[in-house]
Amino acid sequence: MLNVELKGVSKSYSPGKTVLQMLDLNINAGELFFLLGPSGCGKTTLLRLLAGFLKPDTGTIFFAERDITHVAPERRDTGMVFQNYALWPHMSIFDNVAFGLDTRNIRGDERRRLVHEALVLVEMEEFAERKPASLSGGQQQRVALARALAFRPKLLLLDEPLSNLDAKLRDSMRSEIRRICKSAGLTAIYVTHDRKEALSMADRIAILNQGRLEQVGTPEHLYRRPLTRFTAEFMGQANFFPVTVNTVGHDVCVLDTPFGTMRAAKPDFEVTAGDRLTAMVRTECLRPTQEGTSHDNAFSGRLKAGSFQGENSVWEVSAGDYLLNVLEACPPHREPESGITLQITPEHLVLLGDQ
Repeated sequence: MLNVELKGVSKSYSPGKTVLQMLDLNINAGELFFLLGPSGCGKTTLLRLLAGFLKPDTGTIFFAERDITHVAPERRDTGMVFQNYALWPHMSIFDNVAFGLDTRNIRGDERRRLVHEALVLVEMEEFAERKPASLSGGQQQRVALARALAFRPKLLLLDEPLSNLDAKLRDSMRSEIRRICKSAGLTAIYVTHDRKEALSMADRIAILNQGRLEQVGTPEHLYRRPLTRFTAEFMGQANFFPVTVNTVGHDVCVLDTPFGTMRAAKPDFEVTAGDRLTAMVRTECLRPTQEGTSHDNAFSGRLKAGSFQGENSVWEVSAGDYLLNVLEACPPHREPESGITLQITPEHLVLLGDQ
């Protein structure tokens, strides 16, 4: 296992078109760390810089305090898993997995042992003599992972490895990749644009936005406590509305909102009375309560439309000048245009740092 550090790293492919902007990032040893963001945000470029396929325009890259910025890819002790598997169709599964060992002149009994251990780790040892064409997409992805693990890299790089699989296979492979990385004791950096993939697998996530580092944190923290509207929207469905800070206490802020005076948990950034900010609440955190009952942070609305989805329903609720989306579990029958009372607990009313 090794830690990875980037200091002031930037990259442009042509003048005036910066792909990564002066990025500083620390990845802890043994982490399954995700680079998450929309297409074109720079996440694959960052992965290729770590692999050594590209050189940064500025900055330094460290593996375990060793400067590897200008070290050749084959000398970085990294394994790479590609989106398209990149298996040799004419080779057996055994020989595909052994390919990285062959390039490192690992022969004989050690070669056989390392290939066997890698195939056992991904539960593909019984397919060693088969050809890639005879395997399913999920099995081919396991073989690609075994090939990257066979020579015991200290860092594993994964470039959207599940994007070519169907939804059912993606779900099963998520837990398998996490299990394999943790069993092998690897530091792993995983690129994806799929937030559910990141939320379900990552130890920590870096959100990238147009080449900038938007926010870094655990899946739960990024989902529950985003700092910006971009992070909030990218991590899931939410409602946004303007607020003015009325008073600031030790743990809570009192806010003037379009729905009345409300309390919110104090954010991670400095706020003062009079600040005009945007507040966020997730759709599942707007909770219907018994109409007419007095609650803190409660307000009235009118049900405009609904979509029954079995275990939950999605409602559109009109409140003041705003149309709010509400996700309700175990939903009762509700009639359009009926009144509804919604409540937000203070910890779920989140202030965002960007205007």
